[in-house]
Amino acid sequence: MILKVDPVQYLPISHTVGMIIVIHNPSDEPNPEDRGITIAPGFETHVSLKQKEIHRLPFPYKDKCVLYGSEELPLARSRKQCTESCIQEFNFAACDCIEPTFWKTAKHKHCDTANSTQADCLDNLIKDLAVEGTNCQYPPACVSVFYDEQITKALWPSKAYFFKKHQHSESFFKKYRKSHAKVRIFFSNREKSKYEQKANFQISELLSCLGGEIGLWLGISLLVLSEIMEAILFIIS
Repeated sequence: MILKVDPVQYLPISHTVGMIIVIHNPSDEPNPEDRGITIAPGFETHVSLKQKEIHRLPFPYKDKCVLYGSEELPLARSRKQCTESCIQEFNFAACDCIEPTFWKTAKHKHCDTANSTQADCLDNLIKDLAVEGTNCQYPPACVSVFYDEQITKALWPSKAYFFKKHQHSESFFKKYRKSHAKVRIFFSNREKSKYEQKANFQISELLSCLGGEIGLWLGISLLVLSEIMEAILFIIS
């Protein structure tokens, strides 16, 4: 895959030139802030993947996981989305608007950063949330799919390869290298790591253990009772 970026279109205050790609499960929402991979022009980037799955247990077990996006939670597609929605409510209650970088719903509006009142309110709220925290804590998903990435880079294209394919000048080659990048994404192997939580005791095992304990104590009780009756009969006789 060859990507093209136009450095001329960047703002003068931009510190870097490049692209961000996100590799995620099809059912998950892409999150370039946390999971983004920076692709630099002038390089061929190889991204080697290894899939990892985590299966958790729901209530009453410790993680109390939930199935986001299920029939019970159709609007809650992910844990991150629920957290952002909760923080939105804090923003809206305090400032009558929400953080501009968050997606908005029909009843919300984005804060106008040019409005000093809204900007100051939002800035103070973010500081308070950073210190005091929020109650926006949600359980993890019952099934999570991740990709462990190993990234390597090399200069691209080489001068010999470029001039073999294209009849252009040296200046065009330099311009091409500054505005193009090549990316290869592949699985390192067909294996995947799967981590699955298991209950220490299933219901059937628990009932079996209880039945065994009850049977043991019942047997002991009958044995003691028979010995007492035998002692009473011995005394009477």
